[in-house]
Amino acid sequence: MNTELVAKQYQILKEVDSTNTALKELASQQNLPEGFCLLSDYQRLGRGQYGKQWDSKAGENLLMSLFLRPNFLPAAESYRLTMSVCLAMHDLGRHYNLETQIKWPNDWYHGKKKLAGVLAESNLRGNYLENCIIGIGINVSQKNFPHPQASSLALALERDIQPMAVFEQFAECLDRRYLQLKMGQTATQVQQFNALLYGREEWVPVLKKGKKAHLRCLEVFPSGALKVRWKNGFEETIRHQEITFLMTDEI
Repeated sequence: MNTELVAKQYQILKEVDSTNTALKELASQQNLPEGFCLLSDYQRLGRGQYGKQWDSKAGENLLMSLFLRPNFLPAAESYRLTMSVCLAMHDLGRHYNLETQIKWPNDWYHGKKKLAGVLAESNLRGNYLENCIIGIGINVSQKNFPHPQASSLALALERDIQPMAVFEQFAECLDRRYLQLKMGQTATQVQQFNALLYGREEWVPVLKKGKKAHLRCLEVFPSGALKVRWKNGFEETIRHQEITFLMTDEI
């Protein structure tokens, strides 16, 4: 692997409950090197954020978890890791000449279709992170999904593509972005992340407390909070799960 840290060592399993759970168990049994990746062809219990299920057909997508030791990051700024991974996804899209966006808090989109998601789970030592396992699911060659909002690189590119080819390219993107974070280039990453936000350039529909409204995304803070402007001009900082983006006109 042409990287300094990410995926210098990796393991591929045929089937797991979830790659995050399997990597946690592995990390409890041995001293893993930073950047170690665990991949699986299939997840029986794939998880997204807040307990949501991640559906994926066996052998068709990139299902992986990454082990990091970001002990330079304060716990209050742990969202910077998600920012870095999402930026790496955008870099991957640029490699394939795809224009993509990041939908707060942790999804990678091509148009109105979801290509990937991130789930970061951290352990703390005092007020700083000790280690972190980052689960990443990228839809690669799958072409049929149970959810109309889902898509894949194969559908976006209109050609076949293999998960391991995506893994090799994505590992390089992740490596660059994580090393950038370690070197303290945080302001650059925040600026770039905010420029890629879904809902930054147009009013987008959301649900808040069961009511439909329109907002623009202004910026995301290192804590993970999102600053928005509502159509009536009111600006507000919101936390995860306080709104739901409506990606269709069904409601």
